[in-house]
Amino acid sequence: MKNIVLGMAMMAISTATFAQQQPPPPRPPMEQGPGRGRFGKRGEMGPNKEKIEMFKIDFFTKKLSLTTAEAELFWPVYDAHKKAAKEIMDSKSNDEIQLQEGLLAARKKYKADLKPILKSDERVNEALKVDREFLQEIRQEMIRRKGFRA
Repeated sequence: MKNIVLGMAMMAISTATFAQQQPPPPRPPMEQGPGRGRFGKRGEMGPNKEKIEMFKIDFFTKKLSLTTAEAELFWPVYDAHKKAAKEIMDSKSNDEIQLQEGLLAARKKYKADLKPILKSDERVNEALKVDREFLQEIRQEMIRRKGFRA
């Protein structure tokens, strides 16, 4: 009787010890080729990026109280500034001082370009702050959706 109980216990322990979980199913292969990445063709906006762009336009328009005429002039200047900042980050990323000086020069040019559109220093400063607020909003939303604690 002891041998049967001992044998059954050994079988139960060995079964539990060697039991393995099933591996996750393989991920579908990503399409390869020139200009193809994980999220589609280069330059193509996915649905999430389009939503972020719409949120950004709405966020800036409300925070800055942009009129239609101001918005038509504001967005090309904003886009040019973002493009210039990206080029500076790509080209001067090896030298931190040059990077910061380049970004500061681009920001000063952005401020000067916004002055004729927004008409007052207060609104120009608000536009500079709103950009930072927008990035904070996006970060907070990403943290919230991922379930991280801020």
